[in-house]
Amino acid sequence: MRSVTVEDGDERFAIEKIYIKSLQRYEVRICLYRDCRDRINKLIPRPVDLTMDKFVALILVGLKAGVLDDDFKQELIKGLA
Repeated sequence: MRSVTVEDGDERFAIEKIYIKSLQRYEVRICLYRDCRDRINKLIPRPVDLTMDKFVALILVGLKAGVLDDDFKQELIKGLA
């Protein structure tokens, strides 16, 4: 699994590239982590709500780190054209 994070206060938003064995493919997961009493950096299983600027920052960090690959980048460019 590869991942990148963007922090906003006590919340950490992540894009994770995960391999799904049963489907034999990679998928992208967007998730939220928080420090909780029982565990530091705990995955919070709920919808992720983040500001537009944090979302853009997360996408950019994902592209620069290679979590989001060139195919994703090209599809994004093509969709915006």
